[in-house]
Amino acid sequence: MNKLTPMLLGTCLLLSSCNDDDIYCTEEFRVISIEVVGEPLTEHYSIRQSNSDTIRHNDEGGQTYTVLDDNYLSQLKNQQDTFRFQGFINDTLRVDELFVIKADECHVIYVSGRRRVQL
Repeated sequence: MNKLTPMLLGTCLLLSSCNDDDIYCTEEFRVISIEVVGEPLTEHYSIRQSNSDTIRHNDEGGQTYTVLDDNYLSQLKNQQDTFRFQGFINDTLRVDELFVIKADECHVIYVSGRRRVQL
């Protein structure tokens, strides 16, 4: 029994010092959106303020438009930035909103910005 105690203590120490850095992500697809109440937009996109990257989405009608989604994760992973959402009706700028968005290892995450605009 005496010889078994040091082995058990050693095993416990080894197990407690394991560093498990594995990241487990959910399979959900995250979308950060804005609701524009009124006339539908004829064109819209988001501009990443730090590098002027323009992100376009193919939203199908309705009043909800994508600001950013998980398709952009690889460019934003473990960072935070400001994105400008611009919406147009017949080449006239009608919506101009700033969003702060960050991302972790798995998803884009909404931080701030107006989620609903009335035209």
